This record gives sequence, structure tokens and C-alpha cells, in this order.
Amino acid sequence: MPSFYPIHVNIEGKKCLVVGGGKTAERKVHTLVRYGGKVVVISPTATQRIKSLAKTEKVVWHKRRYRGADLSGVFLVFCATDSAGLNREISGEAQKRGILVNVVDSLKNCDFISPSLIERGHLKVSISTEGLVPLLSRRLRDELGKKLGREYRQYTALLAKVRSAILKDKTLSAQGKRKKFDQLLSLNLIDRLKSGEKVSCKSVLKQLGVSS
Repeated sequence: MPSFYPIHVNIEGKKCLVVGGGKTAERKVHTLVRYGGKVVVISPTATQRIKSLAKTEKVVWHKRRYRGADLSGVFLVFCATDSAGLNREISGEAQKRGILVNVVDSLKNCDFISPSLIERGHLKVSISTEGLVPLLSRRLRDELGKKLGREYRQYTALLAKVRSAILKDKTLSAQGKRKKFDQLLSLNLIDRLKSGEKVSCKSVLKQLGVSS
């Protein structure tokens, strides 16, 4: 079995093809749309959700069977049809063209896999068993998701603002900035946010002794 290199890919504005119109394809389409992909669906039939997305022009749905020309200009493709033979065919054509491809339930025909994901704003935690035990990935996602509450969205955004201010402080040396980063992470900010306290970037910088 292949070993997959973990990576997060920017798909914003890039053409992403989903061949298939069932529930599995629907999940792929939904995620691709959320991350800004220009999504094209090829399938004679589609779920109601895919149809709704097509009506609002969030995806382009071609109500027909797959054709080789459908791979033109594609950045990545998900093969999610109910035909293993067709999925293999599409995978082979995509790989010849250097297009990233994922075949649902067929690791050997995949260039990439989709991990279980915990999202808290800009905080993304990917969990994968390289497609071998997806039930475990989902279980761990659910367990970790309970520990990483909604406050981590605010926490990540706050840390990003404070970090940016520290980087801009010309009075600090590179070593001094690293110390400030360590101090920042040692502050009890997450518990304060969890309690409902509004913590500003300015107040944190003051606590760190950094000019705002």
C-alpha cells in the first residue's frame, strides 16, 4: 500500500472534477465548494443537494456520463462512481496527464486521500490512517473535537494578530521575538476565552511588554 505525504492544498479558483453524483460524491463536492474550488460534477444522476448547488451556480453539473475530455484543465479529480472499472479508467487517464486523483475505496489508484478533519477557523487538525482504518480516524476526530471547542477559533485568530505585531516590533531581536512567542503560548488565554472573557490583541501585547 502507498504511504501518503500529509499536505494541505490551495484549491481556490482551481477546477476540481467530481465524477459521480451519489452521497459520497456529494460530500466531496460540499468540501470542495467550501474551500473555493471551481467544482464540476459529471453524472447522469445526482443527489438533491448537488442539484441545489448546481441551481445556485456554486457547481457545474453535466447530466451525462464521463468523457475523456472532461479532464481538460482539471487540477484534481475525485472518482466516486459505482463502477470500479470506470473509476480505474479515469484514474489512469488523470495520472497520465499529471492530475491529482482520488478514487473512493481504492487506495492503489489514489494520488491523495482526504483525512478526517477538525476545523476551528484557521486551525485545521487532519487525522488519517492512510485510508486503512477510516472508522478510527472518525472516532479520533470526534473525541479530539470535543476537546478543541469553538474557543479555539478565537484563540487561533488572536494568536495570529499578536504574532504579527511581535514580528513587526523592530526593537526585538530574532531571539527576543522567539522568547515572546514562547511567553505568548504560556499565557492562559484559552481558558479565559473559554470562560467568555473578551481578550484583545492590545491587552495581550501589553502583558507581553510589546509595543502595539
